[in-house]
Amino acid sequence: MTIRARTAREVRTYGEETRELILKAAEKLFAAQGLQSVSMQDIAAEAGVSRATVFNQFGSKILVLDAITARSLETYRAMLRAALDDAQAPTAALLRRLFRQMGKGIAGNQNLYREVFVEIRKVSMGLDGDGISPGLKRETFGILTTIFARGQGRGDISRAASAEVLATAFDSLLSGAVIQWLHAQRRGSLPTMLESLVDVFLDGAAA
Repeated sequence: MTIRARTAREVRTYGEETRELILKAAEKLFAAQGLQSVSMQDIAAEAGVSRATVFNQFGSKILVLDAITARSLETYRAMLRAALDDAQAPTAALLRRLFRQMGKGIAGNQNLYREVFVEIRKVSMGLDGDGISPGLKRETFGILTTIFARGQGRGDISRAASAEVLATAFDSLLSGAVIQWLHAQRRGSLPTMLESLVDVFLDGAAA
């Protein structure tokens, strides 16, 4: 029997499926054991692939985490774009919706996000430059800045600070509050807490 060669599309699909298996395995292990306790061999065994395959796909454990972090940032980017596309809702309502959506998603998988948000904080501080997360972080920040600039342009956000400063404050408030919640001994509702923080933020930012 002749074994035909894979087409380029089949090779690409196989690679994407393998990558997805590895990421799902890593998410499961990072959530259960934490980043430091998991090796590339552990990820390979959980995914049912060779250790070499994991290295070929990602290169290092940090880049595996980077790919997982990028997924979270892509979700956040989609939320921001949806907010930007909503030309009718007041900026305050858009921000409350963003925090509520983020809170629900994070609370649903808090063990994994305990690892992911530390990585996002590193990216925000410029401590890590490898992988695709830094570019996504810059993109999400740019969209957030545009949302604030639009709010200032239509008069529902104060002009006392620049849109970039407001976006920086908002972004820092979100990541800081989430990290604190993820590591707290006692946790209330994250979506509720984040919505309350938006109100505090808007006391100074609303026009």
